Amino acid sequence: MRSSFIAVVIFGVTVRAALAISGVDTPPPPAPPHEINFTQPKETKLENGVRVIVAERPDLPLLAAEVVVRNGAEIDPPNLAGTASISGALLTKGTESMSAPQVASAIESLGGDISSGAGWDSSTASVVVMSDKAEAALTILADVVLHPAFKQEEIDRLKKQRLDGLRVALQQPGALAAFVTDRVVFDSGEYGHSTGGTIETVQAMQRDDIVKLYKSYYSPTNAAVIFVGKVTLEQGKAYAQKYFGAWKADATVVKAAPPSTTEWKPENVVVDMPQAGQSAVALSRPAIKRSSPDYYSGLVANAALGNGFISRLNREIRIKRGLSYGARSSLDARRDTGPFTASAQTKNESASEVARLIMAELKRLATDPVQGEELKSRQAVLTGGYARGLETDEGFAGNLASLAAYNLPLDRLNAFIPKINAVKTEDVTAFVTKYLSSTPSLIIVGKAPAFIDPLKKDFPDVKVIPQSNLDLNRPGLVKEK
Repeated sequence: MRSSFIAVVIFGVTVRAALAISGVDTPPPPAPPHEINFTQPKETKLENGVRVIVAERPDLPLLAAEVVVRNGAEIDPPNLAGTASISGALLTKGTESMSAPQVASAIESLGGDISSGAGWDSSTASVVVMSDKAEAALTILADVVLHPAFKQEEIDRLKKQRLDGLRVALQQPGALAAFVTDRVVFDSGEYGHSTGGTIETVQAMQRDDIVKLYKSYYSPTNAAVIFVGKVTLEQGKAYAQKYFGAWKADATVVKAAPPSTTEWKPENVVVDMPQAGQSAVALSRPAIKRSSPDYYSGLVANAALGNGFISRLNREIRIKRGLSYGARSSLDARRDTGPFTASAQTKNESASEVARLIMAELKRLATDPVQGEELKSRQAVLTGGYARGLETDEGFAGNLASLAAYNLPLDRLNAFIPKINAVKTEDVTAFVTKYLSSTPSLIIVGKAPAFIDPLKKDFPDVKVIPQSNLDLNRPGLVKEK
């Protein structure tokens, strides 16, 4: 067996070497797209306002249930970044009748899994279990959503873990660059902070802050309960009524502050991290909302630029020049305008070159259209990844939770693949021209003396902030004197 495995590995290496010698460095073209129809979810609503969504997938005796609340880190109180994230994580850390170990033990005894948390724009709690264990599992899920204890000992434990993680993350150029990018791009707006908070905000957070956020946003009229698996609409509604029908709002849901109407302006920032072994380079700007009709064109544009090994950024920065282990881009569409970011990590001495290359590739996206086999391959990457994400009941429920969080029609589930495949070259170019043609912000975290002089030739207005003087809690990023 082992000798056969070695022979296969040697054969694979030999083939790749032969292809490289002959100049063949492109993958085979993707297969023609074919029609795929996923289970069409159905929905109803309880008298208390809870939206109930059910997707019947009876092939396996499994059930994934998820409760989604339509708010997340965007409603963190001022100076208390991370409150929604910690509130969400604490749901499964004890209820009024069960301790955290008891919750974990009860789910484990059912052969299931339970989790909770919060990201941008939504908070969730979910459970996956065999369908014949549904009632026992849903009893626990309802308990953690409706009756979280928020015990001080669990708050202290989670805060300590979060602080330990933050102290490590803030010494890593890539992680610190992500913190800085949020602030540079969104300033003091609803997305202008890290979802997990900062050392100062986590330290300042009190139990009353967590309870207040929970009572303000965890409401039946602000939530959806999703069932995916071996379950009918009638069963799903009965489950929802039994376990969530008595859910009543303690308070009116507080609306998040409207996004800033101030015209966005780019800002170039370097954080000088003297001990950095590498530099993290990012170019970022606000892009689109999740509800935008340009969403699908944007996904294809982003896939061409920086999603995958053969994307333009990765080919130019990693494959051609060996300046990074990986260059990438992301389009994070949210309830309000979310960010577009292109990034890479590189040695300190090449940070300026990488920044210039990312900017050049971003501009080339408009002048060198995405077409032919490149367009088809990027569409295949997106549709293939999407289909794989719906293979499990848990993944299916997660996609439905996202649609529910953004109040999007449930038929978008089946519309994704045809809409991606319908994107044309001119659609991609139009998206780039409309949303990405103006100058983005540049953020670099690394050893500034190694790259600052050549960087200023292309970005003369760059602001340099010593790491010791950085304050992630202030829009200007600089500590008060």
